[in-house]
Amino acid sequence: MKRYVLHAEKEIVEEVFDVTSSSESLFDPSYNVFPGSPMPVVFHDSEREIKSAVWGISSKNEKITSFSKSEVEENSIKDMGLKPCLIPASGFYLWKQSVNDKYPFYIRMLGREVLGLAGLYQETEDKKGKKSLEYAVITKASNVLLQPLEPTMPCILDPENFEQWIKGNEKEVLQSQFQDTQLIPDLAVYRVPELVNDLSNNSKELIQAIPKLRDED
Repeated sequence: MKRYVLHAEKEIVEEVFDVTSSSESLFDPSYNVFPGSPMPVVFHDSEREIKSAVWGISSKNEKITSFSKSEVEENSIKDMGLKPCLIPASGFYLWKQSVNDKYPFYIRMLGREVLGLAGLYQETEDKKGKKSLEYAVITKASNVLLQPLEPTMPCILDPENFEQWIKGNEKEVLQSQFQDTQLIPDLAVYRVPELVNDLSNNSKELIQAIPKLRDED
């Protein structure tokens, strides 16, 4: 997953994730979230909180934007210096490769205004002592519906697993909820404008379905 969307209203996000925030700007809609963007994440320290974090975890000379499900299952995230978090998202983009081009598709879940994507985060501190949060999304093999687009998709957590996830039972949740052949019947997938390819574009138009304009094969 290279891009996603969050346009749910503040009150809805707070209700779904059982959090409160005094910040209004934290919930400004974004229709083209890309690595390096500051976005809200939900985590549990002494209590459940929602704060701004930057997409991309610093590691040596690179920014890690995602971890595979198998990486998390096979390693201790504590040894990696990471903790589990929830990433609120209205939906996400995947691209289909054709002979000469790539076409963007938007994926959302019917009946759910905001999803909780499985993520990991870390706290960092700069030379001046300023602390900030960084996060990455966890991905799995795409199910049958999304395989024609890209080989991987984000892990979408069931709401009943939110608490287990952020309290550190990530391996149990991954093993019990996610299978590579898992079907998600409520997913809606549709072609959207190529405007999303430009990082400077950020409007509701990006998630509007469009008809097939030319041969995509």
